[in-house]
Amino acid sequence: MHRRTALLTLGELLAWWAALALLWLLLISTVDPLELAVGAGASAVAALAARAARRAVTDR
Repeated sequence: MHRRTALLTLGELLAWWAALALLWLLLISTVDPLELAVGAGASAVAALAARAARRAVTDR
């Protein structure tokens, strides 16, 4: 993988993660360390899935 492609991939994953983590924070009622950890992990998994889904549709 070229350096530019790797940076674009990382940027896309970080953008998805930030958007999904923000959504998680908006939807939970209490913010404690465990909720933050679960939200960060769930957002990371969802970001990977979102990127894979976008690539499945656009990179044919």
